[in-house]
Amino acid sequence: MQEIQTYFLSAVLGCSVQIISLLMGIQIFSKGIFSKLYLIILFLILLISGLLLLYYVQYYSLVFTMCVLIFAIRYKKGTWLLSLSLPFVCLIYLVAVDSFINSSALMLFHSTVEENISNPKIYLFIYISWLIVTYLFYKVSAKIIFNEKIREIATKNKVMLLITLIITILIVYLHIYLESTYQFANEIVFSNAILFLIYFLSIAMIFMLILKTSERQAEAESQALKKRQLEEYVASMEKLYSEIIRFGMTISTFWRV
Repeated sequence: MQEIQTYFLSAVLGCSVQIISLLMGIQIFSKGIFSKLYLIILFLILLISGLLLLYYVQYYSLVFTMCVLIFAIRYKKGTWLLSLSLPFVCLIYLVAVDSFINSSALMLFHSTVEENISNPKIYLFIYISWLIVTYLFYKVSAKIIFNEKIREIATKNKVMLLITLIITILIVYLHIYLESTYQFANEIVFSNAILFLIYFLSIAMIFMLILKTSERQAEAESQALKKRQLEEYVASMEKLYSEIIRFGMTISTFWRV
């Protein structure tokens, strides 16, 4: 009985932390689209439905959670692009943090995944660390995303970013499927965490290259614009100088007459 209560408490806390992480990301990236009351209602709906669906369909309950979040954002007058992309972006962050925290816990406590969700000391450490890391991750990312240069680059490369998002979502679901298929064996958790980290770093490197290329392109365009403006200024000054000379010659001729 005690063991069942422990697993149930772990499941409730785990679902709560995941839902809070998703809502936290949506709230930060959307600059507060939800009110406090709306957040509480949404949290309770997702928690109750998530626990019930998790029991019957396991990780496919995530699909239902994503659908609820999409329509919740849309209901709050969010654009369809924001409504469709934001929950999945937050899901990617969620999986990245999950891989990092769980892998760290396995190494730190020399435990298994089953022990991580059954030992109160371990899973409390995991869930508290999860919320802290997720919050810091979101805040740093938001600071980068809300930068004007980054937003301009994202607008110019939105097709590539959309393709990257779709590929990442597929990898995330494959990541979840493999771990659940192999009963969350330590080897699978570690290998998935390493692969996901490599993929995440690759995306970051590609984005940095795009950023540097765009900055150089913007700098070249700025220099070209300045050169054009200088040429126009020189041409206008030459024209003005010619007109002054012509006017002076006209006055001189007039006085001679």
